[in-house]
Amino acid sequence: MGLSAHPRFRLAALPTPLQYAERLTAELGGPKIYLKRDDLTGLAMGGNKTRKLEYLVADALANGATHLITVGAAQSNHAR
Repeated sequence: MGLSAHPRFRLAALPTPLQYAERLTAELGGPKIYLKRDDLTGLAMGGNKTRKLEYLVADALANGATHLITVGAAQSNHAR
């Protein structure tokens, strides 16, 4: 079952861009390296936790929740 089968509550500005890492590619002398810029999701600190939160919020709303409490590790963007 793919992600499209699950409800999603849009929070992030997606898709986030890929950034070509020209100097890192040159330094490593290998294939072209790109960085996925999930710090640019547009929500608070950004990051991949925003993607997860879109599904958690949708599930909570579908189940009639009026409040949502979620936690993550102290250093995680999820906890901010």
